[in-house]
Amino acid sequence: MNSKFGSQNSPDPDTTTASQPTKKRQRIPQSNEGIVDVHTEVNRPRGRSRAANKPLSATHEIRQLRVQVATMEDELHQLQSEWTEQLPDASTLVSAQHAAREKYEVAQTEEKRNKLQEIQVEQQLMFASLQTAVLHAPLHSSGKEMLKALHFETSLGRDPEQREKVLLAHNSRSLASVPSIVEKIAQESIDKVLAHRSKEDANKPVIPLSQIDITGCKDSSIISSVFISEIPNATLEEVYEAIVVYFKDLPAYMKRHFGVGVMRKRLNRADSPVAYWRWTLDGNGIPARVNIVLCSELTASHGLFHIDVITDDPLYPVSSVQYGICGVTITPQREPVTGKILSVTLQWLVLYHYNLLPDDPVLAKELEIIRPILNGDLITSSVCEYLQKKKQSSPRH
Repeated sequence: MNSKFGSQNSPDPDTTTASQPTKKRQRIPQSNEGIVDVHTEVNRPRGRSRAANKPLSATHEIRQLRVQVATMEDELHQLQSEWTEQLPDASTLVSAQHAAREKYEVAQTEEKRNKLQEIQVEQQLMFASLQTAVLHAPLHSSGKEMLKALHFETSLGRDPEQREKVLLAHNSRSLASVPSIVEKIAQESIDKVLAHRSKEDANKPVIPLSQIDITGCKDSSIISSVFISEIPNATLEEVYEAIVVYFKDLPAYMKRHFGVGVMRKRLNRADSPVAYWRWTLDGNGIPARVNIVLCSELTASHGLFHIDVITDDPLYPVSSVQYGICGVTITPQREPVTGKILSVTLQWLVLYHYNLLPDDPVLAKELEIIRPILNGDLITSSVCEYLQKKKQSSPRH
């Protein structure tokens, strides 16, 4: 408000008498019916002026609050009138208002969750920077453990036959060791969650589980993730087929969800049991050119997928800033008596290695781009979409 408030009124000199030796202040009457603008002329000593930044009086602040309350009440009445006009039926109106409140609460919760995620990322990046600064300190790093376990550091020569033998040996090692590697790291993540739970929450389900870690190395960084979930109403074979389709259609997903273009070129024989590819990624995020080895297997007890990179290949050299590695296992959960499959457990380990330090702003941006891959959202949605389509196309439907 722009009203001027006088602090006191000057009495008329003609009405001053000897029986009134002092001048008494007259308070401006306050009205509870509204806001009153009072314009008062005050005689001040010459040379003194009102301070420009004089703080508001308590009376002025109360009046401003009254104006704000009145405005909000008017808006509320207007909204209530619009709701009643649009939805005259009382039960429909109550249901719509309840749905609107729930939608608002969900939006508020989602906003808070996003802010907490941003804070968590900042803290993880800061912690990773500290890891880089104190590299020789005894700090546990799940990212380093995962990289050491899933990256075989396979090197290829120039001779075609020798290259194929090395790739086949890589495949054999993958099929033999990766299931136990995935199981070990996944169990460590579950134990980590349980260790931080109270006694009251100890028996609550741990799955689905998603853990994202950032690790600082001497001159690089690792972003790693462990994701575990249960896929109900599906067989082991169906989930395996769904993941095969996921990796096959991954370039389309990358383009659709992240704005990343992916070009693939097969680097070994098409009939080889192990697939060796050159992937070129461009667009949103960090450009990359990587040579990947994809090994997979389906048995009666489990399914396996392992993607590793080959950085030492004289025929197809690479010098990328980043590369990705992953290990996936699927295992059926059976009903003890009948042996019927109740669900399939999906365990997903993925890591990205960057030749960047944790405090590089490019890394924070990259993390936001690949988050749906890290937290399992992308592979879960792809698998569920495949299973849903398969179910709808079944003769039973």
